[in-house]
Parts: sequence; structure tokens; C-alpha cells
Amino acid sequence: MTTRNWRVKNTRAGCGTMYFDCYIPSTPFVTSFTEVGSFNWVAPKKITSVEYLVIGGGGGGGGAYDTGSAGGGGAGLVLSGTLSVVPGTTYIITVGDGGDGGTNTDAGAAGTLSTFDTITAAGGTGGRQSRDTTGSAGLGGDVASDPLGATGGSGAGTNAGGENGGGGGGNTSAGGSTTTTPGISKDGGSGIVSSITGTAVTYGTGGDGGIVDTSSNGDDGTANTGNGGNGATTLNSDIKTGGKGGSGVVILKYLI
Repeated sequence: MTTRNWRVKNTRAGCGTMYFDCYIPSTPFVTSFTEVGSFNWVAPKKITSVEYLVIGGGGGGGGAYDTGSAGGGGAGLVLSGTLSVVPGTTYIITVGDGGDGGTNTDAGAAGTLSTFDTITAAGGTGGRQSRDTTGSAGLGGDVASDPLGATGGSGAGTNAGGENGGGGGGNTSAGGSTTTTPGISKDGGSGIVSSITGTAVTYGTGGDGGIVDTSSNGDDGTANTGNGGNGATTLNSDIKTGGKGGSGVVILKYLI
């Protein structure tokens, strides 16, 4: 059975004549804040409740140097729910940026937080660089919140920096766990599917560890998803850069 929301369009009173109230169906309205920065949003007239999706920026993938694979960046926190608002009141919205990927012996940078009033989604942490410790590739970044995801595991290997990077933590699972099998990239942790815009989209996925046996920069996380950037990989003592984490987003939905 389909449930519909209705509101009164107008009512009229007549003398000696019967008038029916006129109703029209409520229409869902979605507004998305996709640019990095701070914005003001004024709650529209008669709107007292708003559905939200708030996602922090993803962490950058780790940098790689001298035959090794770096860890992927952790995902930004994904928060969803309903918030009561006061019509005509101004609310502050912040959209976080993804962290830059590390270069050479640098870890990836953490993503920055996104907010809607009191709702705060932290950014994911950066992936470790390929030479973080001898025999262990870069550890993937944490997801931004402990209850929703775990730290990506470190990769294994015999070279300094390892042969495979750990995957970044996602919003529903850790990245690739610690392993004794070298030569396999570790995937990032899985994210969360939301259909707030009317289309199912996966947000907050951890970045993958660097691709083994290649010399390549890590891929960037997709903008406005909070995904972590992928780790870099090197061969023959070259230098590569991890992927930038995907920026965050704030999406609001309400009935008009």
C-alpha cells in the first residue's frame, strides 16, 4: 500500500452552500550542498522537520617510494537521520574536503568534517606511506567513527614498506586485514547505501591499498562521497602520490 502525505491548500466557509476543503499531495524537495566550504540554510516556512545525509571528507591515500605499496585512506563518517528545525531560522552547513594524498614518504592527510547544525560527520584519516615500517605496508586509515567501521589492516611483504598496502576503513567494515600473503592489494572497507536523492548511491567507502607490481599514483576518491583515496605503488625507487580523498556532502530533504 502506498502512503502519501497531504496538506490543506485552503478552506472556505459558505452560507447555505457546501464547500469541500481542497487538498494537494506534499512534494519531496531535495537540496544538496556539494561545494567545499560553509553555507547558510534558512528553514522554509512551515517546515519543521528535515531528513539529512551528512558525510565527512575521505582521507588521502599514502605516498609510495622505493618498491612498495601504500595504504588507502579511511572514509569520512556517514550520518543520516531526521532533525527538527524552526521555520525562518538560519542553520550553518559545512562541507568537508577530502585529504590530499601523500607523496614519497608521506602519509595521506585526513579529510575535514561536514556539519548540519549539531550534526557533525568527521573526516577519515589518511593511509600510511609505503615505508612506514619494515615488512609491513601502509596501514589503511580509520573510518571517522569507531562504532561504524574499523581501521584497515596492514599489508604484508618482504621488502621494506611491504608489497601490498592496507585498505582504508569504511563505514560498515574494516579495510583489508593483516595478512601473511604478499603481493595482494587490500580493498577498502565497504560503505553505506543511501537513496535520499531518489537514486541509490554508496557513500563512505575506504580507499584501496596500492596496486601491487605497478608504479602508479593512487586514484582519487569520488567527489561528494566521502570515499578514501587509494594508496600509491612504486617500482625501481621512483616516487608516487596517493589519491586525494573524496569531498563530503550535505543533503537535505523535506516535504513542501
